[in-house]
Amino acid sequence: METANSRKQIQIIVALALTTGLVAHAADPTPAGQAASGETTRLPEVRVEGTQETMPYLSDVEDTRIYAGKKTSVADLQKIPPVINNNHRQAYAELPGLLVSEMTVPSHVNINYRGLGDPHESGFLLTLRDGMPISSDWLGYPTVYYSPPFESVQRVELIRGGSSLLYGPQPGPVLNYVTSVPPRDKKLAFTTIHTAGTDGLYSTFSELAGTSGQFGYLGNFHYRQADGPRPNADYNVYTGDLKLILHQTDQSRWYFGFYGYESESGEAGRLTLAQYTANRDLTTRPQDRLWIERYVPSLGYENDLSEDTLLSVKSWGGNQDRFSRRQNAAGTLTNLDRREFFFGGADARVRHHWDAWDNRHTLTGGFVAYGSDDPRSRERSPDLTATSGADRFDMDNSTLYGAFFAENKFQFGRFAVIPAVRVEMIEMKSAENYNLEVTRALQDQRYSDVVPLVGMGLTYDVTAKDQLYANVSQGYQPPQYDDLVNPTSNTQRPPSGLSVGETWTYEVGIHGNPVPWLFYDTSLFYIDWDNRIETITLGGGNIERSNSGRAEFYGWEAMIATDVIGLVDQYAGTKHGERFG
Repeated sequence: METANSRKQIQIIVALALTTGLVAHAADPTPAGQAASGETTRLPEVRVEGTQETMPYLSDVEDTRIYAGKKTSVADLQKIPPVINNNHRQAYAELPGLLVSEMTVPSHVNINYRGLGDPHESGFLLTLRDGMPISSDWLGYPTVYYSPPFESVQRVELIRGGSSLLYGPQPGPVLNYVTSVPPRDKKLAFTTIHTAGTDGLYSTFSELAGTSGQFGYLGNFHYRQADGPRPNADYNVYTGDLKLILHQTDQSRWYFGFYGYESESGEAGRLTLAQYTANRDLTTRPQDRLWIERYVPSLGYENDLSEDTLLSVKSWGGNQDRFSRRQNAAGTLTNLDRREFFFGGADARVRHHWDAWDNRHTLTGGFVAYGSDDPRSRERSPDLTATSGADRFDMDNSTLYGAFFAENKFQFGRFAVIPAVRVEMIEMKSAENYNLEVTRALQDQRYSDVVPLVGMGLTYDVTAKDQLYANVSQGYQPPQYDDLVNPTSNTQRPPSGLSVGETWTYEVGIHGNPVPWLFYDTSLFYIDWDNRIETITLGGGNIERSNSGRAEFYGWEAMIATDVIGLVDQYAGTKHGERFG
């Protein structure tokens, strides 16, 4: 017993001694390089700045996020010809796996990935702008009616398996628009672009930006219009962006941002094959219109707490108003539908590098919180050009959402293991106040759940420029407002035993940049989606939205990019790349 006590005392003494030594070292005001006499030699300050080369994929660790072990792709819009009229197919040409369903209405952004769900309004992938969601409602109505003008976008990031552990609920990947920031090397920079084309197309983009001392600023404005290929296929788009950056110290920065978006678009109507063959310029809906307004301010803060630790906080809020006028099939009346969204959120993350076992490892973690209030209503009028009418229904929707997450990259020489965990908490409500569209009783539904997610990534550096990667990750699809209460259906009954749709994504591949003029990325994937939320037929002609069935998606994905000028330079000994870019 005395021997054991003596050992404990020795351990305590040693621990205290080590702690005292560390504290004394940390508290020692004598900086490294100070002379023994107490005199300090101050060297002149040297500031080095440069432009980071954008790779076709994301680095293993960027800011407060770990991308190692996840398949990622990056489309650098600064390296391709200007993308006119927000042509999504052109902008995403270097993002394999994305399917773009094109429409002439600029407010409809229709993107799908690997066949997961309907591409209509991009409801099956999470779309972000500078890491903040641009969906109408993040969970309850995850449709996309806004995209930034591509003249203001530096690059587009696509993050596949494991993205749910980074950003939250979605069965598909994350698509993130990274927009321009104030240049550090210029006090004043001005750009203006004007484009004209057929069908009355006119597009203009103007930007003023710069940095003076600790203060950086950027403001831009974009206007786009066209008559469209058919009557009532015209549109007008107005959007502007403001960014202010205060470099408070060398270690800390404040960011303020605001963007606004307004659009009005005609919807000329769908055509059958027979109608299109007879007259492809036919308009079947001459008065249908869609109006979108969206305004979002944001505030961010970053602090390099130490050489190894970075804190990043983002907060945002705003509102979106979607208003449509659409006639019935007979053309005798028009429905005036309004969906409003008032939302706010915050995302806080920390990244810390730490050393152990002769290697450097990286830990990230944080939380996100989000809330929204989303009223919905309908009016009706016999006048097909009306903008108001008699009340038909009114309902309230709301969402509360929060999540905690952590991820660590363990590095062992060329090999890395990246486990991740995330816990999601959601609550959604949908309630009808009155409804003249149905004869059933008014419905009032609430859904809440706690969803744990786990994932594992692996990487192996075959060479300094070639890497094997693998990932297994969970994801999920939460119910949407219409799954709880559909105000336009007289036969949809309240869901019974509704739960989230669950996904497992498996991916293995290799990417590399073995020579300056060649990049490749190829992978195999398998997605297992269980308990998909679908329409179930009940007795008596009734239906409900409930979990049903299982879907599997699998395939091979590959990309190869070649810089032909770089290839010629290497083998011919020329320098055309330096001259022409």
